[in-house]
Amino acid sequence: MLRTWKDASQGQPQQPHVKEQGSYQDAQSRRTCSGEPSSVTTDAASSNSGAVLDGAHALSSTITKRDRDGEDGVEDVKKRKRGPDVSVLPGSLSTPLVPSKMEGRYEQTRSRNSIIILDSFDDAIICGSRFLESTIVWATVSPEVVSSAGRISLFIVNENVSLESVTRRLASETRLKVTSWSKSVSPTRWSTLTEYQVVVSSIDAFLGHLTKGVIKMSQLRALVICDVACTSSALMTVLECFYRAQNADARPIILALRSSARVADISQLEQVLETEAASLSATVTFSRLRPLEVVVQYEPPSSSQDTKLTERIRAIQFSESSLFEAFSAARRVIQELGPCACDLMWRRGMKRGALVVNDDGDAVAKVTSELQNLIDSWPFAMPNVNSSSRGFNVSPKFARLIQILNTCKLYGDKFRGIIFVHEREVAAIMADMLCMLAQDLGFLRPLALTDSDGYSVQGVCRGFAAGESNLLIIPKSLEDLDIPSALVVVRYGVWESQLSYAYSCARTARAHGFLVHMVENGSDVERRVLSHCQRETFDERWIEVVMSGGSSPIPSQPLIENCVLPDGPDEDVGPRIEDPTTSGRLYERDAVCALYRLVSNTLHMSETSHESLFVVRQESCDALSCEWICDVLLPSELLMEQISGPPRPTPAHARRAAAFITCVRLYEHGAFDHRLFLYPWSARKTQELAHADSISGNRCYSRKQTPFWSNSLRLFSHRWFPVILHVQGREKHAPMLLLTRQPLPRMPACRLFIEGVPTVVQSVRAAPVEISADHLHALHLFTIRICRAILNKPFACSADDVAYLFAPLRSCVRGNLQSTEFQRVLDYVPWDVVLLAGKEWAVRFDPDFGSLQSVEDMVIQDRMVEFTRRYYALCLRQDLTPLSKPEDSSREAGYNNFVEYCKARRKGFDGLQDYQQPMIEVAKIASVSNHLNPVFQPLPERSRGVAKYLIPELSARFTIPASTFRTALVLPSVMRRIEDFLIVQELNAVFFNHSIHEEHLFAAISAPSAGYEVDYERLELFGDAFLKYLASIYVFVMHPSQHGVVHAARQCIISNEVLMRSAVRSGLPQYIQGKPFSYKLWHPPNFTADSFPVSNLVGNENATSGRGGTDEPSNVQSRRKKSHDESVTQWLGDKTIADVVEAIIGAAYLSGGQETALKVVKSMQVPIPNVEQWDDFRRKAPPPPSDPTALLRAGSVEAVETITGRQNINPRILGWALIHPSIDGNGTEYHEQLEFIGDAILDFVVVRYIVDRYGKLSPGAMTMLKVAMVSNSALAALCVSSGLYEHLHYDSHSLARSFEAYVNKVEARRLQETKLAAQNERSPGQYWLDIESPKSLSDLVESIIGALFIQDGYQLVGTEIFFDKVLRPFYDQYVTLKTLSHHPTKILSDLLQKHGCQDFELVKETCDAKQEARCDVIVHGIILASATASTAHVAGRAASLAALDALEGDANFMHGTCTCRSSTRGKKARKMLIDEMMTEIDPETPS
Repeated sequence: MLRTWKDASQGQPQQPHVKEQGSYQDAQSRRTCSGEPSSVTTDAASSNSGAVLDGAHALSSTITKRDRDGEDGVEDVKKRKRGPDVSVLPGSLSTPLVPSKMEGRYEQTRSRNSIIILDSFDDAIICGSRFLESTIVWATVSPEVVSSAGRISLFIVNENVSLESVTRRLASETRLKVTSWSKSVSPTRWSTLTEYQVVVSSIDAFLGHLTKGVIKMSQLRALVICDVACTSSALMTVLECFYRAQNADARPIILALRSSARVADISQLEQVLETEAASLSATVTFSRLRPLEVVVQYEPPSSSQDTKLTERIRAIQFSESSLFEAFSAARRVIQELGPCACDLMWRRGMKRGALVVNDDGDAVAKVTSELQNLIDSWPFAMPNVNSSSRGFNVSPKFARLIQILNTCKLYGDKFRGIIFVHEREVAAIMADMLCMLAQDLGFLRPLALTDSDGYSVQGVCRGFAAGESNLLIIPKSLEDLDIPSALVVVRYGVWESQLSYAYSCARTARAHGFLVHMVENGSDVERRVLSHCQRETFDERWIEVVMSGGSSPIPSQPLIENCVLPDGPDEDVGPRIEDPTTSGRLYERDAVCALYRLVSNTLHMSETSHESLFVVRQESCDALSCEWICDVLLPSELLMEQISGPPRPTPAHARRAAAFITCVRLYEHGAFDHRLFLYPWSARKTQELAHADSISGNRCYSRKQTPFWSNSLRLFSHRWFPVILHVQGREKHAPMLLLTRQPLPRMPACRLFIEGVPTVVQSVRAAPVEISADHLHALHLFTIRICRAILNKPFACSADDVAYLFAPLRSCVRGNLQSTEFQRVLDYVPWDVVLLAGKEWAVRFDPDFGSLQSVEDMVIQDRMVEFTRRYYALCLRQDLTPLSKPEDSSREAGYNNFVEYCKARRKGFDGLQDYQQPMIEVAKIASVSNHLNPVFQPLPERSRGVAKYLIPELSARFTIPASTFRTALVLPSVMRRIEDFLIVQELNAVFFNHSIHEEHLFAAISAPSAGYEVDYERLELFGDAFLKYLASIYVFVMHPSQHGVVHAARQCIISNEVLMRSAVRSGLPQYIQGKPFSYKLWHPPNFTADSFPVSNLVGNENATSGRGGTDEPSNVQSRRKKSHDESVTQWLGDKTIADVVEAIIGAAYLSGGQETALKVVKSMQVPIPNVEQWDDFRRKAPPPPSDPTALLRAGSVEAVETITGRQNINPRILGWALIHPSIDGNGTEYHEQLEFIGDAILDFVVVRYIVDRYGKLSPGAMTMLKVAMVSNSALAALCVSSGLYEHLHYDSHSLARSFEAYVNKVEARRLQETKLAAQNERSPGQYWLDIESPKSLSDLVESIIGALFIQDGYQLVGTEIFFDKVLRPFYDQYVTLKTLSHHPTKILSDLLQKHGCQDFELVKETCDAKQEARCDVIVHGIILASATASTAHVAGRAASLAALDALEGDANFMHGTCTCRSSTRGKKARKMLIDEMMTEIDPETPS
């Protein structure tokens, strides 16, 4: 079979010609690819860009070098047109994804002798078997080694090793024909051994046959010497007398494998074989789970224009939306299979009745008839796979597939193949096209498996095993079904799914199968996807898991899976769970994968193990069919119960059904991770750039509203999901119950600020509940009552439109929150309170006022109306009556008693029934406020006094208890925080595939203007540094020839305008939180305010619908429209949007490192094309100029290695860092390029260091530290103190003199500063500030950093070593917040101003008694720090230092104290732009 890989190419196969690369590039590949995999790769010969899949992303043992034409072959290329060659170099020396150390060694074994040292004899057997298999396959397909055809390979072992056991082992490990040959075998039998490919023999037998002339060295293709002692006389005789005596061209390739070695033995063998030994001990493991894998590349399609038939169908008079699904499928099919397939899709759709026109009206029949006639009369063409033909009508990808299938002819009747495609429609059309190619592929009997019905699948599998069909085409959605294994499995495209890869491996026959990956030539995206199958990122035990159907232990390494739903109408079928937060879905077909992901993530977090996840057992069986039941065994952390699914006809369908039921149960209990849902491609929408305001320059954008509440209404299934809200640390706040129609995702505790004091509101889930109709009606009225009360607005909403309900809870719940899940949480609801509050807003006190004993937990109203002042009842004053003199009440201070006050001020007062009733002492209830802002601004006292005592007869008791009402007052802030995190989770899912920690992402999208506790400023500083670092590396790698414009090229990536436009294109601005929480405008979803008197609505169910009433006045309509506009739109500046982009990048790096940050940059459409993963920089980087080491002084490289701490630095790279541009010669500009990237790398590393060490500092202080650390003067001083300046090579007398002068000055200043610091008992400061430094010194530091970065394969390993050894100690000693300058008062002033604070001062006063001066640092009236000293100057300095210490220790002080940024400013009218914005958002908004 493998011989026909060569035969599949069109035209004559060309001898591979690999253009010679510089020694640097080879050395760099060997050095920086450590741990990377390689592959058996089949490439398209038409590309001249080199091997597209190098060692970092391929999937087996060797790198394929595709045919490339050298400069002298250009004319030959012009004269002939070739089809794509299948130039295969399948080195099957090992199983997939072996480390590149082994890969590099195996690359050499086909061309020269090799010695490899391994851990054990077992590893030597496996290694030798892979080598033999690769060598023999290589010989069958490579024009270079055609002369070796017919030769036999020998596997030589010691005398004490069983030849039979080794023979059986080689036969099982390879696809080769193996036999043994001992001394006792007749020499005449050698001629019969030629039908075998490998012969196993002992060293003594081999020597004997060589001596007798039975066999000659020239008859051997390869010779594997497995663990034979180098001191063996037989081995030395074979090598010295027979091997070396043979002509070099006729010698076999020798691979010597040793499981242990002595230095003398190895050196002797090295001399004989003229090679060096390589140790792979403890670095290589051989997979028994993965098949041999082949990567086949195809050219991208030239175009994806509509076919003529599609254009004619589109011309029929109906909207494209009528056949939206069909047109979408046509675009996908033409991309995957080509124009011929697209036309066949229309014919197949019409035959199946799938082309249904959805237009309304009488013209539907006419349009359908016209469509039918067009397709019936259309001349459909046969597939033409000849790319050189004018009638070529398939995609290059499909043509490449045909070449692969052609190679399988030699399997004959034994052939079984599987092709995995992405969609069902593609599978069906592909099967039709393969049937139409029966003349060329007559041995194929293709069948598309598109029906997921269990009985249909059983029939297909039986037919496949019996040979009725020998090629199954299966969509990805059915890959988990129990399909028999096949000899050849083709992944028709690669998908970002490690589980899909595991299924493909499991479906490939272990002994003789091939797994073929088809990838697009030059696709960095598919390269990145393939990299997820490397040994380092993929746990091979997943293959065993899917092979066993989930009955083997689940690995704790999380799976990498995409979260995109398959396209096509056939994919959107079956029962599903829908996530109301993100609108993601989970179908039954996806449930098994979801459980695998959930369990592995749980095991990874808990660092535990779990055995079987699925246990499938046979339920019943008869002569015709069997039924199976699956039990799901979840870890106890997720669910304590065992779940069993319904009976199904196959084990796979039983697993699906049980897994889906389990997912539903987990979802209802709030234990199902929302990150497991899948999302359609259309979930993400872009925005257009809005017009800028002429005054402020800001733009008006829509403001994202979470779809959770509307989705939960749509998905409601008569079950409510309770969440207990508990205000921690406040006994007077009773717990409350939030009941939602769908389970809220898990989110962090809500942190509020009640009267400026940080308070945590804990949310605890309870078990889902079903609420009776009576109780549901009562809770509906209670929810309306509490919302009306906290905002004093006449809210109303029908029961069907209420998104969530509130309910009070008894205080006893508070003590049980941490025990177990509440199974019957409704039992803790005081239903008497709920019923009374829903019916009445207030009730009168008992007329027998003498019996009134207590007013505990009461809210008192001063009159019997709904919207009035309310008070907390403090106590019952038996010592006061209405006739008492109000001594301590300012409101009644001018009156003799309370009755006289009522007569004078209370309208309609006619006297009391009881003048001896006790008074109630009360406290005014503060109105609802914004508890999300840490800055507490107490409300101004009213000029008119507030009541302190109330007369019970004239008052009423509010029907909601005081403890419940206290909690209710923070509900607007709590619900706003919940909605904020729902928006964050949606953003994280749709944009970033859940790759960013949600706390970081929430901070990243929160502007300082929102007034939240966290904002994006710190993350923006970090993200800005990373983006500069990324853009610099990108420009350096992608545009090496544009040396003079690298800064401009980088600016085209990182400028605020570019970032803003990228964000707008991706639809990001709608998620930004740029406005403070407007608590006065808050209301639950679908609640409206009545426009008629509310006193008539109490207890009236019809009135609470909010759909009746009189016409509203125009001013009420205007206010309502303005309120609506402000809630759905916001004004954002361009820089704010750019800052948010940078902050999100910073959040991504903190969440997952530079790979995650790069993905996030790509997701936000920042212009970084042609890079999909960080390793692409290493792979695409140009080599440095010619070797500069001749220009260096002896010992320079070694000295720099000692200083930096990074050993084994490539002199070719470091040399250019040490050569100043003043030295003439080719390549000196490379020094400046290294300095360019080194500057960006240093910025990033320094900012990361500041964030790690000073994470609580304000962003302004961090910026000041960063500027001080990366300044040219600081780097020049560091260059001198470290001694690096001594190794800079330059050719300039003026530069030498400036260096000498600077070194003398800066060293003298350092000694002076150290002495002064010791005298004053302080840390030494920046002694270099007043000295002008040569820029070449700072450039040297940056260029060395750049060289270290390139040296380590574009990673920060060496840079971090240099930083930790040299830069970090320097910064810790000389650059801290207190040593930024000798004037801490100036630093303090700059720091406060950077925060935006304008209300601060230093107050100095003289203490006459002690002859001392005192200085206070006052910020917003609060004394931040104080100090006394002998003089005012010294006191001011000491107070400033103390204030800097205080700010460093309490990072939240300014955030919770300063209100300068959030102060109210005048706003210009923007009605026109708002109306324009609202027209796009809400069509009902009047223009």
